[in-house]
Amino acid sequence: MSKKTGDILLSHGTLDHSIYYSSELTGNQGTMGILNLFELEEDEELMLGQSVFKDETHYYEVMKKTGSNDMIAYLNQHIKDIIEMDKVISSKFRLV
Repeated sequence: MSKKTGDILLSHGTLDHSIYYSSELTGNQGTMGILNLFELEEDEELMLGQSVFKDETHYYEVMKKTGSNDMIAYLNQHIKDIIEMDKVISSKFRLV
């Protein structure tokens, strides 16, 4: 579902969309790892999705275009049916 959503975002102007599967969740070289912040159940897997936009204005332009996309609406509803949304983390970052 995340790949399909990314494809739709790309078709509406997103610069890039990538999905990453976790390979190591413990820290190294004296740092904390993701597992220091929350626990995963045995049947859970951590994935990271990243969508890249030119800037904040570009983000809102793309999101406005996708607002009328029926497939995005369907995927957003479907994901809520199979994923515990209280375990999904969403954040925005800007390039410095």
